Order: sequence, then C-alpha cells, then structure tokens
Amino acid sequence: GAGIFGFLVNLPIVSYYEIGTALTANHAHDAMMGVYGMLAMGLALFCLRYLIPTERWPDRLAKISFWSSNLGLAWMSFATLFPLGILQLFASVNHGYFAARQLSFITNPTNSVFEWLRLPGDLLFIIGGVLPFLYICWLGVRYRVGGATL
Repeated sequence: GAGIFGFLVNLPIVSYYEIGTALTANHAHDAMMGVYGMLAMGLALFCLRYLIPTERWPDRLAKISFWSSNLGLAWMSFATLFPLGILQLFASVNHGYFAARQLSFITNPTNSVFEWLRLPGDLLFIIGGVLPFLYICWLGVRYRVGGATL
C-alpha cells in the first residue's frame, strides 16, 4: 500500500493529474492504516499477550482480527478507492482536472456502484477487525497477570 501506491501517486506526471482524487485517498488509507495502524495493533497484541493469562488468551479472536482488518483494508482499496482513482485520473487527463472533481462526475452511477462496493470491506474491517481487537484490549485490562505492569 504505502510503497506501491506511494510510488504511483508520486510520479510527477501522474501527481499533476491525480492530486485530490481517489488515488490520493487510496494511498492515504493504505499507508496510514496498512503501515502504522497494523504496526500499532501488532505491538498492542504483543503487549496484551503478556498481560492476559494464557488460559484466557483468545487466540482465535486475535487471528480473526488480524485477517479481517487486513482483508477489509484490501477490499476497501481494490474494490473502491483504486478503481475510482483510475477513473478520475482518466477523466482528468482527457477532460481536465476540474471535470474529474465536479459533483456530476463524483456522483455518476458508475462511481456510486463503486462506493457501495466499499461497504462489505468496511464492515469486515470494523466488525471482524476492530471489535475483536477492542475486546482483547478489554481482556488485557480486566484479567491482567499479577505482577505485570502497564
């Protein structure tokens, strides 16, 4: 996400036409959550593993959270933001940057379908990724191993 899409949007000729389009949002979502968010979640789970007693550690929930957050983010990226960004880039190159940013372009039926395609990925990310992670964090506060400090 950060490497591939960062390289794509930072090429000067591409950057001239795509700044402010869905390609920028695609890079931002993938770079911020895909790199820093996943790193923070991984570090938190690493620490929580030592705070939660072994018999109470929800290994299955940790795996569900990992896979759901990754798959949800990938779905968001490849089902919506990347295709919308390519459509906007194409419109920007052929009709001008202003045309690709007009409300009539953003709300056209094709783009609306892509926006609705994002919903399953968002739900997977939130319900399967974030909620189990928050539950594990709650377990870390509730069942802290004696002697372990925060």
